[in-house]
Amino acid sequence: MERRDQDRRVRRTRKQLQTALAALMREKDLKDITVRELTELADVNRGTFYAHYKDLYDMRNQVEQELFRQLTEVLSAYDAESIRGDLKPVLTAVFAFVQDNRELFATILGRGGEELFFSRLQKLIYEMYLGEWNGFYDLGSAAGTNYYLEFVVCGVVGLVRAWVRNGMAEKAQTMAALAEQMIVSGLPHRDTEK
Repeated sequence: MERRDQDRRVRRTRKQLQTALAALMREKDLKDITVRELTELADVNRGTFYAHYKDLYDMRNQVEQELFRQLTEVLSAYDAESIRGDLKPVLTAVFAFVQDNRELFATILGRGGEELFFSRLQKLIYEMYLGEWNGFYDLGSAAGTNYYLEFVVCGVVGLVRAWVRNGMAEKAQTMAALAEQMIVSGLPHRDTEK
C-alpha cells in the first residue's frame, strides 16, 4: 500500500510541474524560465524538481518521450485489418489523444518545440504504416519516395497541427471525420453550375 501511495505522489508532483511549465511556456520561451519560478508556481520545492529532472530541458524531453510512448500504444491498438476501409477510429484516437493531453502538448509545443514534435509525429505514423499496418492501402512502393504516403501523413499531421494552433475548438470526432473525408474522397468540389 505504501508503494502505491508513493507512486501516486510522484504522479501528482510531476503533473503539478507539467501544468506549471505549460502555463509558463504560454508566456515565454523555455530558456527564459527558471526552475525557481516553475517550482513556486507548482508549489513544489526545488529539491523535488531535481529528484525528477536534471533541468527544464530534461523535463520537456521526458514529457515528450512519455507522450510518444503513449501515442505509440494508442496507434498499436489498431492493426491493418481493423482500419482497412475505415480510418475514422484510428484518426479519432489520434485527435482524442491530443485533446486529452492538451496541457502536455502545450508544454512541448510552446515556443520552439513545434517543428521537432510534428516531424517526430510524421515519422511515427509513417513507420506505423510501413510496419505494423503493413501497407493497409495501396499507396505504392515503400522503396524510394512514396508520394502518396507522404501526402497522407503530412496532411493528417498538418490537420492536427492547425487544430492545436486554433485551440482545439472542434471535437476530436469532427476532426477525424474531416481527415478521413479528405483522405478518402479528396477536397469537396464547389458546384460551378448555378
